[in-house]
Amino acid sequence: MNELSPITARGLARDEIDLRQALQRFVEGRLRDRNDGEDIVQETYVRLYSYRRTRPVADVGAFCFAVARNLVFDHLRRRHAQPQSAELADDIACPQPRAEEILDYRQRVEILVRAIKVMPPLRREVFLRRRLDGIPAAVIANDLQLSVSAIEKHCSRALADLRAALERRGLPAGARA
Repeated sequence: MNELSPITARGLARDEIDLRQALQRFVEGRLRDRNDGEDIVQETYVRLYSYRRTRPVADVGAFCFAVARNLVFDHLRRRHAQPQSAELADDIACPQPRAEEILDYRQRVEILVRAIKVMPPLRREVFLRRRLDGIPAAVIANDLQLSVSAIEKHCSRALADLRAALERRGLPAGARA
């Protein structure tokens, strides 16, 4: 049995601690990330012990630094190959409307469509051509042989009808409740 003296054992333990600290500084100096550095040092030791099962290692320090250097390169290569991503904060709003907003919009559209359907035909035509199609009031006036003032009044009355339809349902005439 080949036992080590307590002094020799303490010296070897100190050497291992020094080696681990040196590896940690070496890896963290290249990665600038303590957690990834610890993972790489741990993987270095796993590979050292795995290698030692089948072959002797003449210089453990040199072996560990070579393994750690290769692991750092592999890690950096993988990091650069991945798309950059950042952790998202919990308070970042989603640009999509919430379900309640969608339901509110759909309800408003249904009310407005019904209100447009019950408008007098001339008012509906003027309003849709002016507001939906964006046709200038002068062109509509010329097509329908009306004055520009009459076109504007039809549009004003149509908007009043739409506001009233929303208010009858308890919804404000603004963009949303």
